[in-house]
Amino acid sequence: MERQEETKKQNKFVAFMKAVFVHNIGWKLLALGSAILIWALAVGLW
Repeated sequence: MERQEETKKQNKFVAFMKAVFVHNIGWKLLALGSAILIWALAVGLW
């Protein structure tokens, strides 16, 4: 019983990680790029 619950928790965690990292990857890359650009401007690299 305990083993089954642990597996369920793991599956939920894996599903959550997939939802975070797989879905809408384009928007996440765009957001990351924007953040890097804004950081670079704020620091004064450009």
